[in-house]
Parts: sequence; C-alpha cells; structure tokens
Amino acid sequence: MGTRLPVLWLDERLHRDPRLMREAILQTLETLPAQADTLLVCMGFCGGSWAEIKAPRRLVMPRADDCVSILLHTSERSGYNLKEPGHLYVKGPDPQRASFAGIFARMTAGAPPEQRRIWHERWKASYCSVDIIDTGLYDCRSKAYRRPVLADAAFLEAETATVPGSTKLLEALVSGQWDERFRTFEPGETITEEALRARG
Repeated sequence: MGTRLPVLWLDERLHRDPRLMREAILQTLETLPAQADTLLVCMGFCGGSWAEIKAPRRLVMPRADDCVSILLHTSERSGYNLKEPGHLYVKGPDPQRASFAGIFARMTAGAPPEQRRIWHERWKASYCSVDIIDTGLYDCRSKAYRRPVLADAAFLEAETATVPGSTKLLEALVSGQWDERFRTFEPGETITEEALRARG
C-alpha cells in the first residue's frame, strides 16, 4: 500500500485463549511510543479480548468479530461476522501449525479413552466443513498445503472447501480509507462489542 508504518506484533497463538490475548494487548498498549497519536488495530474483537479496554490514543479498528471475518471480507461481502456455522477456517501460510487433530490431542491429553471418544464425537457433530480461505497470499491449492487440511477434515469427518477471501480490509486500514467498515475510538473511549458493531 506504499506505507511505512511501525508494527507491533502479537503472537497469533494467543488467539487460543482470549485472556492471554487481552494481557498481551494491555502490555503492548503500555509500550506505545509517545509520538504515536493513532493506533491501527489489525485484528477483530477476537473472543472479547478488547472488551472494556480504554483507547490510550485514537484507535481505528475493523468492524469484525475476529480475524477470520477480516479475511473473509471481499469487495462484494462485508459484515461483522462472515463465518458460516459449523465451518472451521484455515487462513495461515502453514496449516500444520493449527492442526485440529493436534489441538484435540493436547486438550485431551491424559483423559481416559472413553472420555476422549465422547469428546471426539462432539467435535465431529459440531463441524461440517473445513474451509481454506484463499486470500491470494500463498498457494493454498497445492497438494502440500491441502494435505494437513484434508487430514483435519478426515479427523472431523467433514467436507473441505476453498472459499474466497482478501486482504482488502487490512489494505484499507493501513492506507487510511476508514469508511463505515471501521470504528474510530477516541482517547479514553471504552471499547465494547456494541460500540464496534454499531454504525452511524
């Protein structure tokens, strides 16, 4: 987008626990450079991790429930929550990092086999599709990329699909095109989900 903005990174693995993400957000806000007058938030509300945080500077945030919905925004599609019920979404350059079978194994480690079986059945009943978001940033249609996705779908007994996505919302954010798709919070204003969703 032709911009050279300083970036403060948060580990995406923090999304697994909104409490940890919230702690990281608060710590990061405390380290903002004194000369920074505007903070561009390149994430959504993400499990309530931004709830009741006071904006320390002017803060511009996409009107999105989470990061998946941000990437599902296309020129034809916008909204707060664009996910389909029963769908899991793959969005990163390495789908193996977020293996659902691996997550299940970690979550159920040490549980009796029968309890693991019951939980696995519940997971399978909750999901019907594992969807790859194609933002055009990497080759998500290659065999190597799809292999772990297909393994996760088999683990969940779910279908697979490739769905259109884009980085348009992030491009608009960093280039200052803050239209109705964004909410600006002024310094001292409290961030709430209601305020983020409300338009006008």
